[in-house]
Amino acid sequence: MDEDVSDLSPIKLCWSIQVKVLNKWRERSARGRRSVRMVLADERDHRTEAKIKYKDIFRLDSKFKDGDWVVIHHFLLKTVTEDRRTTRHDYRIVFLETTILNKISPKDALEHTLSDVSFPKVLGDTLDKTYLISLIGFVVDPGELHYFDPSRQTYDFAVLVFDIQDHDDNVIQCIAIGSFAEQFHDEWRRARGERIVCVLQWWGIHRSSADYTMKGKNVVQTVGKCSRLDINPDIPEVEEFLEILAAEEANEAGSTASED
Repeated sequence: MDEDVSDLSPIKLCWSIQVKVLNKWRERSARGRRSVRMVLADERDHRTEAKIKYKDIFRLDSKFKDGDWVVIHHFLLKTVTEDRRTTRHDYRIVFLETTILNKISPKDALEHTLSDVSFPKVLGDTLDKTYLISLIGFVVDPGELHYFDPSRQTYDFAVLVFDIQDHDDNVIQCIAIGSFAEQFHDEWRRARGERIVCVLQWWGIHRSSADYTMKGKNVVQTVGKCSRLDINPDIPEVEEFLEILAAEEANEAGSTASED
């Protein structure tokens, strides 16, 4: 019997869950040990982190990708202790040598997986910075690609600062580091449309201390390899965001016409 992700705890090993892989990335520890990390969600959108250690990567990594539904049997659960967390679950799944993972048919659940927060909450400093957040907005300033070391123009040294705006004219500064900076730069140059929508997932909130125009204000920034950045993705949340923008612009146009 498959169980609810919210019920997971270290009381046993013989858990069995059916989940969607919302995010998958590779990390390297300070000691150089590689691992695969994931964010998983069940049909009720209860989420948890997961980790495949180096010795099990070869056996399991090629079996699944972002967006797949999988069933996972027999795993360990450890308390999450990091300062930056991708979910609010107290425990992280750790795969064992005996863990079984198989792909299953996609489920109808989780059509909407973007749990974005409001811009005023980020700017108003009302959110717990321990937890990474998601945002959706249209790009109002694409910024410029820079490198910390101009003599070494590789993604390791890349940084790009850009601004996005919500439908209420709130603007948030976004700092993309490393490969995310080059990704935004490349995708922005290829993007087409009157409104270029940017979706950020698993970004951290920081208090700015560099740019004098944002000093003392909250900005968002990529965190390690787990952050996601998409330009004009084909997801329901983007369609809804554009519909809200279009409706507000139509209302503003109607108000202006009536005043004239």
